[in-house]
Amino acid sequence: MTERKCPSCGAMVPFRTSINLLAICLFCRSLVQRKDLDLEKLGVSAQLQPDGSPVLLGARGVYRGAPFEVVGRLQLQTPRGFWNEWSLMFADGRQGWLGEAQGTYAVSFKADDNVPALADLRPGAKVEILGRSYEVREVVDAKYLAAEGELPFKPPLGQTAPSADLIGADGAFGTLDYSDNPASVFIGEYQAFEALSFTGLKVIEGWA
Repeated sequence: MTERKCPSCGAMVPFRTSINLLAICLFCRSLVQRKDLDLEKLGVSAQLQPDGSPVLLGARGVYRGAPFEVVGRLQLQTPRGFWNEWSLMFADGRQGWLGEAQGTYAVSFKADDNVPALADLRPGAKVEILGRSYEVREVVDAKYLAAEGELPFKPPLGQTAPSADLIGADGAFGTLDYSDNPASVFIGEYQAFEALSFTGLKVIEGWA
């Protein structure tokens, strides 16, 4: 891990890995981008909204035998409520995501494949990603509300962008993200919360 001074307030901003290029200052919420060893201020993140999530930065878990640490979060809002995308740093060097919405969880990784045109998507439509068939569950406009911790890219905070959720056989999951051009695809699977073997979670009253 390396630490550098925030160009806005002078506080130390940690970078746990070279994979993550951007971090949010814990003190002034400035977005700072790492360029080699210099930091550049990119703007300021809004405050995160209370959403009842038990996940915290620094929490650790295990996915299919691979340990990971939660190092960042994007908070989005859709017509159905808040949606978190937690950035995961795996012990084997991979960067992944834990999607959290309405009590459901899915682990995914960015995939290198062509993304279908947004105009071709509708609920129930079939798409093929990396040779596997998926069904479009829904297409929504998601607003990028806030962020914290470390992220592998600069999020379009304050903006709204379309995305599509995909479902496949045996719990397979996918997201098509149209916040940038070209669009991105993330593929993974739904997971029971208990299966992720979390430690370091937020203490929530009423949880056993």
